[in-house]
Amino acid sequence: MARTPGARNYNFDAKRAALLESVIDFSLSGEIRRPSLRQLALAADTSEPTLRHYFTDRKGLVIAMMEELGERAQPIWRQLEQPHDSIEEAVNACFQHALTRMGDDIFVRMHAFGMVEGMAEPDVGQAYLEHVLEPSLDCVCRKLAGTPGSPDNAEEIRTAAIAIFSPVIMMSLHQHLLGGRSVAPLDDQSTVQHLSNWLSGVFTGTA
Repeated sequence: MARTPGARNYNFDAKRAALLESVIDFSLSGEIRRPSLRQLALAADTSEPTLRHYFTDRKGLVIAMMEELGERAQPIWRQLEQPHDSIEEAVNACFQHALTRMGDDIFVRMHAFGMVEGMAEPDVGQAYLEHVLEPSLDCVCRKLAGTPGSPDNAEEIRTAAIAIFSPVIMMSLHQHLLGGRSVAPLDDQSTVQHLSNWLSGVFTGTA
């Protein structure tokens, strides 16, 4: 029986997922760039019309990539958001987790790719914000909020989450993607420990 016009193929979702995996692997390897739809089609071993069939256009494809990257990060966020017995332990755990993520090339490239694409296309920027950046901050907020000694003020907790997340992103871009290791190398462990000690001191009033 012929497929009804406008109906999806029976394996539409599986084919779409396979295409997403291919273009994500391509986009997060090598140089961070804004590949054309043609380059993405070649990377997925398919055609531009096929990508348009599944994602409408290049913007739709990149937004779908942001959504998929957010889904892939869910287990990491669930693990990180678990509270601790004290605010010092929670802050230190956040920074130690960040130190691990800094050594993960895919983590660094995911955020760099999201920023490059997002600043060039507002709708993609919103997708990166919604599916990757904000959930990253939210899980830190939940961790701090569930830990004894954390501020009661939600705005202060969010400020603390930004204070944890921002230097990690900056260090990752500086050291790994911008050539900082050869120009101004950092001792990641020492730097992260200093940041952890400082922010813990802010919470406990010893800074």
